[in-house]
Amino acid sequence: MMAVAALLTACNPAEDSYSNNAKNVADSELASRVTFVQSDENGNPQADGNYFTFTTNPATIVTIYTLRPDESENILSQGSASGSFKYAPSRGSDPQQTIYVRAMNADGSTVEATKTVTVFVPGELEMPVRYLASNEYGEKTWYWDPSITGAVWGNMGYQPGTGESVGTTGNGQWWGIDSSAEFNNQLKHTEDGTNHGDGDLDAYMVFSEDGLLTAYDAEGNAIRSSVFSVENWDPAGEWKVGDLKTTAILWPYQINWKDNGNEPIPGTYEIVYLTSDKMTLVYPDGGSQGSWGEASFWHFCSNTDLMGNIAGYEDGKSWTWDPSVTGAVWGNMGYQPGTGESVGTAGNGQWWGIDSSDEFNNQLKHTEDGTNHGDGHMDAYMTFGTDGILKAYDANGNEIRSSTYEFVPVAGSDWKIADLKTTAILWPYQINWKDNGNEPIPGTYEVVYATGSQMTLVYPDGGSQGAWGEASFWHFKAK
Repeated sequence: MMAVAALLTACNPAEDSYSNNAKNVADSELASRVTFVQSDENGNPQADGNYFTFTTNPATIVTIYTLRPDESENILSQGSASGSFKYAPSRGSDPQQTIYVRAMNADGSTVEATKTVTVFVPGELEMPVRYLASNEYGEKTWYWDPSITGAVWGNMGYQPGTGESVGTTGNGQWWGIDSSAEFNNQLKHTEDGTNHGDGDLDAYMVFSEDGLLTAYDAEGNAIRSSVFSVENWDPAGEWKVGDLKTTAILWPYQINWKDNGNEPIPGTYEIVYLTSDKMTLVYPDGGSQGSWGEASFWHFCSNTDLMGNIAGYEDGKSWTWDPSVTGAVWGNMGYQPGTGESVGTAGNGQWWGIDSSDEFNNQLKHTEDGTNHGDGHMDAYMTFGTDGILKAYDANGNEIRSSTYEFVPVAGSDWKIADLKTTAILWPYQINWKDNGNEPIPGTYEVVYATGSQMTLVYPDGGSQGAWGEASFWHFKAK
């Protein structure tokens, strides 16, 4: 439902135009007037297709919708007597779905009917595939990650501690490649002495939900492709969470394989660390090593799974205030002072902000009713559900507010990643809204920075600002 929601707009039934409905009809009659034809994305008839064409006879202007988990309306079409729409429920949903049809009679009364349809619903992905290929989008791009130690591939002592310590601090590392140029100095480790394009810090690889992995060079040319699978999945594993079987990762070579009489591409890699946006692989050279024996490592990262980063892959994910950026968690700033990342990591452009629970109570003029509802506390938190519902809680776990949410991706911008549409974030108020004659809760926030552990939102006060005009900011961290 969340994927579909990005294409839809909310609707007030009173705003629908039914001016052509000159006669009154009953609920039962409305159902018989509407006909659905289902097809695939290419227009070919398909009994459980997700693409719908509808007609009404006699012509009747209708609104067609489904219900979200919170009972709010998910509008598919409105104000037309015929048309088309796409309806693709989220993974694991019941293929039998209820679609609602509403019309307004000439006398102002409203009639509604339901249609039960069968639609294609993708099966639930296995948990490791959700991490690798994205539960929301069905594919995920991974890049080299120099942020751990600077090195992205090299050798290390095997099992120097926990897998997490390797993935987050590079524990056990001996040596590694830290630049595109350095790859070309290590061609002895490839199978044929050639850099095929994955020896470049801008190369990337794409995991897809159908079990295919493809590696690409920096220009987007495919280098190699193979199936992938994860075996021995154990998310609680102290050293590894599973084994990745494939031959298509970036620079897939075990180090010094020639010296040890091994094959260049192992085909199985230990996943020692895996989150929505970080992955570290390890291979004990030759397939088996004792503690601190030589092993190869690979560090990867991803920024293409926003829903995975924010809501996780199971029961949702909670976020709380993050004072680690500048100390302040909410306040004002100059709009677009640089990149969104510079705001999210360094607080670039900040003018003033709240840095304690007590300070929230000194800023109640910014709320809608002069009240601290509980989210004005450093231990308050909010939970993004995988069902598309966002709920805010006070420090004691009491619910404050709830609403639907959706992320609308923004491509090609170095300022923001997406727009977040919701009314339920913590302390959702734009600063100084009264002074500027605006509404207190914008309802749309710019996501200027988001990883699996940090998120920064910005709102240009009043909805539009030039460079360095006043804006509000919010810093959050994963709870």
